[in-house]
Amino acid sequence: MNTIRTTAFAVTTVLALTACGSKPSDEQAKKAITAEFERVLGSQVWVKEYRDFSLSGCRKSETADGVICDVGGSVVLDIGGVAQSRPFVQPVRFSKASGEWAAHKL
Repeated sequence: MNTIRTTAFAVTTVLALTACGSKPSDEQAKKAITAEFERVLGSQVWVKEYRDFSLSGCRKSETADGVICDVGGSVVLDIGGVAQSRPFVQPVRFSKASGEWAAHKL
């Protein structure tokens, strides 16, 4: 009986994650965050790299499509030819449209 219950729970969990679009991989999340930085900051600032990047605590968003993940690490920005490292520790909502992940500031 416990085996059936465990199997049912596992299947339900997989289906729930699939239904909400799961979560982006680290590389997909970086690409989405980079695109959002470029959209907001324009051509004067661009992302050089991410350091100690991590996604954790991903959960289905209750207010919009997608998932909210806690993002950790830092981002190195090129601002007018000068590299500046900035901490990047905040929740980000990720949604998927046309097969691509997009990042949205909360």
